[in-house]
Amino acid sequence: MATDVTAFRARFPEFSDDTEFPDARIQLFLDDTVTIHIGDDEARWGGKYNIAQAYLAAHLLTSGTNTEAGDTNSKSGPISSKSAGGVSVSRAVTVKDTGEGDDFYRGTSYGQQFILIRNRCFAGVVVANCL
Repeated sequence: MATDVTAFRARFPEFSDDTEFPDARIQLFLDDTVTIHIGDDEARWGGKYNIAQAYLAAHLLTSGTNTEAGDTNSKSGPISSKSAGGVSVSRAVTVKDTGEGDDFYRGTSYGQQFILIRNRCFAGVVVANCL
């Protein structure tokens, strides 16, 4: 069974403000995870479908909220340092065993967690050398 808004808010209390994050908006991103990103075949995820969906929806919600605030840099990593007066922001580079397709997910801690879950569920191609 897919994640619902109640379970999402329980996992991520930072999204509990239903004025800033209305149920309909959260449900929209939960639906997008299924339609666009992970599909609806829960069995493929080895029991981790709900948690993967929740982290991906949190990533999409955070990215959408950041875009609304004017930050349109979807390939940015987590902030590693910042200053105020002269306005300076440095972003961390977090690349290890991921491809360019993962750039979008690296922008938030939720997306990074989604990558970990996905990589544990889908090992990719394994080649055995029997020399």
